[in-house]
Amino acid sequence: MSSYKVYYINLDKSLERRNFMENQFKKLNIPLTRMPAVYGKELPEDFLKKTKKQHNILTHYPYLNDGEIGLTKTYFDLWKIIATQREEFAIVLEDDALLTADFFTDINLLLHSITNKDFLDISGRKGFLKLKSNKLISTFLIPSLQTTGQIIGKTAAEKLSKNLTTYYAPIDVLKQDVFKHQSYVLTTNKTYVTSNDKNVGGTTIQQKKMPKFKKALREIIRPFWQLISLVTYKTYRFVRNYLFYKKN
Repeated sequence: MSSYKVYYINLDKSLERRNFMENQFKKLNIPLTRMPAVYGKELPEDFLKKTKKQHNILTHYPYLNDGEIGLTKTYFDLWKIIATQREEFAIVLEDDALLTADFFTDINLLLHSITNKDFLDISGRKGFLKLKSNKLISTFLIPSLQTTGQIIGKTAAEKLSKNLTTYYAPIDVLKQDVFKHQSYVLTTNKTYVTSNDKNVGGTTIQQKKMPKFKKALREIIRPFWQLISLVTYKTYRFVRNYLFYKKN
């Protein structure tokens, strides 16, 4: 039986979310480890300026806000922890993750279907261009990823930690660049986790207060960005991911 450890990411101030996760796992009778989330607004100003300069506008629009930077740093820190833990795998959840009843029924089958070199998203989302598939898991050339729930092997965590060190995009977009972090990204065919954020206070990373004119301007620009991004970075990602999977 493959060994695993369960983490959930949670801001110190998000007590309602913490209680939600702790109660969920208390009912499951499964140990749960809290990973304190980095609160972006409390990061040093010079660090925020430095990381915002690393952003690549072709990978994601608009620029990262403080919350997205904090979440990305949290994952960077957690990958280092997973890479040195005793267990072969880590189940990583955000604090609004609502697991389906059959996740822990299927967990051993899922772990036996992957290696500790793999990253497995458990949201069941379909990506672009399926490369291969079995009863439980599929591999897409461009995976469609969330951050709600995932299984990460120790070796995958080590590679992620080593190869993704800059804040050029949000964490879910960074993981789509398989050619950069060099870890297989797989997705479950079934949906094992959904977001319960509406019942625990809503999002904690998106900017909630923004002038209406700024929102309107951003949406006017977005289609132009999507076209430019498609013919530049997204095409580049497509080719590089293809070459990675073909080689490996």
